[in-house]
Amino acid sequence: MVGKVIILEDDILFAKSISTILSKHNLEVKVTNNSRDFLEVVEAFCPDIILLDIFLKGSKLDGIDVLRLLTDEMHTIAKVIVLSGEAKATHIEKIRQLGAYHFIEKGPKFNLNQLILHIDNALNLKRQEEANFNLQLDNINLKKHLVHSYPFIGESETIRKVREQIIRLAHAEEDMFVIGETGTGKEVAVNYYYLNSSRFAKAFHTVNCSALTETLIESELFGHMKGSFTNADKTKMGFFEQCDNGILFLDEVTNLSIAAQSKILRAIENKEIQVVGGDTKKVDTRLLFASNASIEKLSKPDVFRKDLFYRIEGNIIELVPLRERGDDIILLMSYFFTSFAQQYKNTDYYDLNEIKDHLFSYSWPGNIRELKNFCKFILINEKEINNQVIKKHLEMKMLKSNNPAETSLHKYIQMDKLKDGLACFEKDYLHYHLNRYNWQISHTARQIGIERTTLYKKMKSHKLISTKSQ
Repeated sequence: MVGKVIILEDDILFAKSISTILSKHNLEVKVTNNSRDFLEVVEAFCPDIILLDIFLKGSKLDGIDVLRLLTDEMHTIAKVIVLSGEAKATHIEKIRQLGAYHFIEKGPKFNLNQLILHIDNALNLKRQEEANFNLQLDNINLKKHLVHSYPFIGESETIRKVREQIIRLAHAEEDMFVIGETGTGKEVAVNYYYLNSSRFAKAFHTVNCSALTETLIESELFGHMKGSFTNADKTKMGFFEQCDNGILFLDEVTNLSIAAQSKILRAIENKEIQVVGGDTKKVDTRLLFASNASIEKLSKPDVFRKDLFYRIEGNIIELVPLRERGDDIILLMSYFFTSFAQQYKNTDYYDLNEIKDHLFSYSWPGNIRELKNFCKFILINEKEINNQVIKKHLEMKMLKSNNPAETSLHKYIQMDKLKDGLACFEKDYLHYHLNRYNWQISHTARQIGIERTTLYKKMKSHKLISTKSQ
C-alpha cells in the first residue's frame, strides 16, 4: 500500500500502536490527539484516509463534529473510517449519513488486520474515483454523481485494457459497441465513455431498443411533424436531434429490425436524419451501442445488418464475465458491502481474501448484477457479516443452482404421462431462456426460433411471469 493516513484519536498509546503498524505497510502516517491539532494539519497533509475517533477527551469538537466539518465545509475527498468503542446506534447512523466510508468497533472484537484490509480497499476505491473522472470545476457535481452511480471497479488486466480502449475511442470521437453477458456492466462502460468524452455534460440519452415497436422506431429516433400520421397531434423531436453534439446510447440494439438498423447506418454515415413527414436534418450525434449477443451472433446477417457491423467492427468492446476477472470479485464485493452499509445496520468482521477460493468456485452466471444482489441479500438477512456467514450463503446458493431435481432428466422421465413430461420440460426451457435474455420477449422468441405471439401464449399457459422487477 502507498498512501497518506491521518489519525485523530485521544488514546495516545492506541494511536501510536496503529501508526507503527501502518507505517510498516508503506503508509505515511500523522497522529493527532485533539480536534484543534487535527484541523491544523489535515488540509496541508492532504490525506487519502482519515481514522477518526468519535469521543475525544479534551477536544473542542467530537468526532461527529469533525466529520460534519470535513463533509460540509472542507468537502474532503479522503475516505473516513470511524473507530469507536462506545458508539450507540444513533452515532453510527449519523456517521453513515455524513458519508463515512466505514465504521469499526474498538474493543475485544477489534482486529488490526481487518482495519488494514479496509484501509487498502478504501485506497483502491479512492484511486479509482480519482482516475474515473477528471476534476473540472464546472462539471464536478455531475461527474461525482456518475462516478458514484456507475463506478468502473476492477484492477484485472482485462478490465484495465477495456478502460484504456474506451478512453481511446472517447478521445478519438468514435462510435462504440459494447458486448457482454447479462450483468457484466455494459451501462457502466458506456458512462465511462461519456465521462472521458469531450461531449461530457452535453446531451446524453439512453434508448432501450427492446421497448421500441416497429411502428414507433422512426418517430422515436428521428422525430415527426404534426399530422404526419394518425395521432401525431404535435411535432416531436427525435432522440437523434435531441442528442445533436451529444451522445445517444442504443441499448440491446440487436432487437431492432434490419430495416431500422439500415436507417441508423444512414444517419451515422451521412450525419443526417429524415424526420417523419418532414425534411432531412443534419445532426452530429455520437452513437454508443450495447448487446448481450456474441460477436459470432452479431456477424449473422439476420441478427445485425452486415454493413452496420462492418462500420463499427473495429470499435467493439467486449466485457468478460465475472468468473474470468480474478480478484476483481474481492474489490466488487467490498464495494457493495460498503455501499449498502448506510442502508442496513450491520457489523462486519470479514476478510474476503481468506475465502476467495470459495468465491471463485461459483461461476456467477448473472455476473456483477448477481454478485450485487447476493451481497444485498446477506446484508438484509444477517446482522453480523463474517467469512462464515458469507460462505454459508454461498454454499446455499451453489446447492440451489446445482439441485439435481432441477437440472437432470430424471425430473421429466419419472412423470407417468408423456404430455406432462413435455409440458414440464417446455416450462423449464422457456424460463431458462427468458432469464438468459433478460425477459425480452421479442429477442427471446427470435433466439429460440418461435414467433413472439407463440411465446406469449406459452408463457400464459405455463404462468411464467417476468422476474425483471423482482
